[in-house]
Amino acid sequence: MEWLIVGMLILIGAILVLLEILVIPGVGITGVLGFACVIAGIYFGYAYYGSATGHLILLGTVILGFAVTWYVMRTKTWKKLSLHTQIDSAVEGIDSSIQVGDCGVTLGRLAPMGNVRIGEVVVEAESRSGYIDAQCPVEVIKVLKNKVIVQLKTV
Repeated sequence: MEWLIVGMLILIGAILVLLEILVIPGVGITGVLGFACVIAGIYFGYAYYGSATGHLILLGTVILGFAVTWYVMRTKTWKKLSLHTQIDSAVEGIDSSIQVGDCGVTLGRLAPMGNVRIGEVVVEAESRSGYIDAQCPVEVIKVLKNKVIVQLKTV
């Protein structure tokens, strides 16, 4: 009966560790519980059967762990589980016609970000002069890849 307890603890621990690695992301309760079950199984092997058999159980668990890891790496199991798509899209950039010094008008309140119409183009803008109400004139002070930096236009 004791061999069943030892074997089941090691088996349940190995399954929990595999679940932690393959299914549940991060270091969570599943992995900790899995390692605790494996260690408890080895401990009970020492407690029930003595040092000689305990050493054999420990050695068998370590060899089995390395063998399973080697087999999984050798058969490219990780390749089957991984995502192979590539991201080929890019962030939509600002129209190249917008330059530093261009003037526009806010479409809504910039608090501190919002939309601005510069010429015929509507772009996302960030205010460097605090909150700016809707329909106020602004001036472009910097053009970034995905937004423009504006300030309230002074007359």
